[in-house]
Amino acid sequence: MTFRVLFWTNVKLIYRNRQALFWSLAFPLLFLVILGLSFGGNGGSAAAIGVVDHAQDEVSTLLLDELDSLESVEVILREDEAAAREEVRNNDLYMLLVIPPGLAASVASGTPVSFTLVYDQGSSASGLFMGIVQRYLDQLNLSLAGAPRLLTLDPQGVLADQVTFLDFLLPGLVAMGIMTASIFGISSAMASYREQRILRRLLVAPVRARDFFTAMVVAYLMLAIVQATIIFAAGVLLFGLTVNGNPGYIALLILLGNAIFFGIGFIVGSVARSVQAAAGLGNAVIWPMMLLAGVFFETDQFPYALRVVVKYLPLTPMVDSLRGVVLDSRSILDFPGELALMGVWIAVTTTIALRVLRST
Repeated sequence: MTFRVLFWTNVKLIYRNRQALFWSLAFPLLFLVILGLSFGGNGGSAAAIGVVDHAQDEVSTLLLDELDSLESVEVILREDEAAAREEVRNNDLYMLLVIPPGLAASVASGTPVSFTLVYDQGSSASGLFMGIVQRYLDQLNLSLAGAPRLLTLDPQGVLADQVTFLDFLLPGLVAMGIMTASIFGISSAMASYREQRILRRLLVAPVRARDFFTAMVVAYLMLAIVQATIIFAAGVLLFGLTVNGNPGYIALLILLGNAIFFGIGFIVGSVARSVQAAAGLGNAVIWPMMLLAGVFFETDQFPYALRVVVKYLPLTPMVDSLRGVVLDSRSILDFPGELALMGVWIAVTTTIALRVLRST
């Protein structure tokens, strides 16, 4: 009975805490909408077509000049064909044109030449650009040899990873929202309890600290699931993003991540002497993790020493594992290191939070 009363009391307090609701829902949704409108579509941007020119003669130069003159095509020269093919698979290049060696000599002797075009066979627009390339080959056929099929195209389809920047961003925003909601919400609530001496009266009343802590935790766990559902739904409905992962795995990672951050929120709120101080300490904890833990970009480009530190931040294992499940449909068992690190953080933050709570 006591637990149920405490639980519904915390649900009502969460609803009334406008600051926590802003950080948990409005803030990540605002990021999603702004970045979605900025990066959600390709618009009129040119398609990046990689070219590996093994010939490097006057005929290949003529072909490249013709392609480069198109407003809808951006020709990007590559030297390593294997690496360029991988770029197509990773969706970094729209397609890849491989010009065979000895092109000018083959044309001069009347020998048919086949060009390799590597493209994403899952893209509905690939046929349009294949037609563009073939048209210019036909023009070269007529101008160079007067034959309709001296130069031919050999399309080779691959399945590219259909992951856009917004797809990459969405799991990070969910993790960020859960972190900010838990830390800001619980720390401000705890600081308010301290200021109003509510916490002290609760602890001397026939209410166990464990029941109080557990009721608050369960209320914020429910908020995390609702919050994540809204953010994922906004990404899918507003920008057509795809959530591929198992919903059970996603929910479990959300709950594990939330367990870490409400422990941190309890610690911050118990240490802070006022609601304003709790907000300041919460910002000091949240913003470094938000910027460094891979919410908005990959961390591979960081210096090695910084990558080592970032790897062990509380937010990092949640972002990495959630992104792997959502984007690649992987199992959570594929992330044993991340799960172990999250377990360590849960144990540490929960232990410290309970000790701080009892000594308050």
